[in-house]
Amino acid sequence: MTLPTDAPASTYTVFASGPEGGFFVEKTLELPTLGRNDVAISIICCSVCYTDTMIATQAEGQIAGHECIGRVDFKGEDVTNIEIGDIVGLGYIRSTCLQCSFCLSGQEHMCPKIKTFVDGIGGFANASIWDSRFVYKIPESIEPRHAGPLTCAGASVFGALYGYNVSPTSTVGVVGLGGLGHLAIKFSKAWGCKVVAISSTREKEQDAYAFGAHEFIYTKDPITTSTKMDYIINTVAGDLPWGVFVNLLESNGTLINMGVCPKDTMEIPYIPVLFKQLRVVGSLVAPRHVVKKMFDFAALHNIRPEIEELEMSTKGCREACRRVIEQRARYRVVLNVPERLAL
Repeated sequence: MTLPTDAPASTYTVFASGPEGGFFVEKTLELPTLGRNDVAISIICCSVCYTDTMIATQAEGQIAGHECIGRVDFKGEDVTNIEIGDIVGLGYIRSTCLQCSFCLSGQEHMCPKIKTFVDGIGGFANASIWDSRFVYKIPESIEPRHAGPLTCAGASVFGALYGYNVSPTSTVGVVGLGGLGHLAIKFSKAWGCKVVAISSTREKEQDAYAFGAHEFIYTKDPITTSTKMDYIINTVAGDLPWGVFVNLLESNGTLINMGVCPKDTMEIPYIPVLFKQLRVVGSLVAPRHVVKKMFDFAALHNIRPEIEELEMSTKGCREACRRVIEQRARYRVVLNVPERLAL
């Protein structure tokens, strides 16, 4: 791969969504010319987020993937924060304007001109070009296969804890024990909180305790716990029994929603929200300075996602997305670029 700024683009391999949902096609494309602030990255691995499955099944030709790790091979002339040879992570955000009030106040994930991984080459590929200002050096103590899920899932749950000022004396409930939920338990435990896992899957109870939960609530049984929670982090993508979660909150408690609900409305009981002074909020990924703090925190506290590994191929991409959609992933699926495609 040779990418001087004025040179012709090189070819790379992608795994794009095929004509039928859930299928993938291997293609060879031209890598765009390197911009002044860009880095060219040889991808090592990419884990699969639920958002990727939504993108991959929407239309033919989509190149999903935004939890990827790679090696910097070339950089633009204005790049100062990244060096050639660095192992870096790419996340949900590709770039922002860096000039609006949100960007200037460290909230670039709220930028109205935000560009995400779908606005270019996603991580289901063996190479990509990314704005270096949204690329993160990976601590040497974290392996690429474990770092991938942290770039989005880890950053998102850490961003919720950090952004809503969760204290180490708080009791935190985590709804859902999937890719985000299991990391929310691990980060909350390392944060110093009492952690309550809330799940509709009884088989995940022992996993929840292994991840650091202090209590497990199985939502298909009558809920008898006396524990009240200061925060509940919802990681489930779906319409849920919101009244149950509201009743589990302590006065002045906060329900933080991270899962993508298919409905435009939430049926929240009004009286407890009023008399207990509750907050119902959302949390979307994380700004750059928080992502950097997350990697430092994960390295310090040895926080690693639980992963399954597959080869990045048409078959591997299809199987990974299927496991995520069917909620069979334990707990994040990582696609490794095979030797035949390594750059």
